[in-house]
Amino acid sequence: MNEYFKLVNFEVRRFSKLFLTLIVAVTVVQIIGAFMTSFNFMERVETTMAQKQLGESEYVLEYGAYNFQNFIFSEYFILSIVFAATILVIYVFFIWYRDWLGKSSFIYRLLMLPTARRNIYFAKLTAILLFVLCLVGVQIALIEVVQQIIHGIIPDQLRVDQSKAYIYSFDVLSFLYPKTPLLFILLYGLGATVVAVVFTAILFERSYHLKGILLGAIYIIISILVIAIPVIIQDITGYLYLNEIIGLTAVTSILTLGVALYLADYLLKRKINV
Repeated sequence: MNEYFKLVNFEVRRFSKLFLTLIVAVTVVQIIGAFMTSFNFMERVETTMAQKQLGESEYVLEYGAYNFQNFIFSEYFILSIVFAATILVIYVFFIWYRDWLGKSSFIYRLLMLPTARRNIYFAKLTAILLFVLCLVGVQIALIEVVQQIIHGIIPDQLRVDQSKAYIYSFDVLSFLYPKTPLLFILLYGLGATVVAVVFTAILFERSYHLKGILLGAIYIIISILVIAIPVIIQDITGYLYLNEIIGLTAVTSILTLGVALYLADYLLKRKINV
């Protein structure tokens, strides 16, 4: 177990500088977005009020007040989320292929460590999950910062202050922050399963090379179909309730994760030689 934690620490430190850069980039873009959407709104308000001789209350009745959706659906917020997600998806592949790249493949040094090879796999998977959860936590803090910026620029009379529950019910945020602990575990557990499947597909490619690309692709397709069995059954029959779909998805995800871990352990032990 101690070796596993050392490997996790090692993987986190390898990506830490780029990850901090990613956090800074997302933070800067969203803060700029908060200022820009607020200033643009106030500019439109002042121009319209001057042209039509309206008071603040009259403007709100005719054109509506600023609400947090103005920021959530802006390109600043959406693109920052897409950018962060894209970087992490790329890193899911890079975390493995980096170790094989270069004149002296670092993966062989890892495989020769006095620890079970599966710990390398688990450490990389854990590192990805930690990065995702860290970004999710940073986003919570950013929402609070953005709200304070908006409140400082737009007067009370010209904005609608929405509850936390309402803000986190928006599509993007409800996906990042599920409403219940069970949904949180299911959603992020499903995400971990998908990452594990991709990791195992990469090991297929590393083990069998050209043939491994085909094997990895077939494996990913089968895994997706297994996870999607409840949705497929619902589409065909229409008999399942939402709770049943969630429960069956949890079962198929656990099954898929178990197979991914077993295959990865087998490939690391038997097919990847030092």
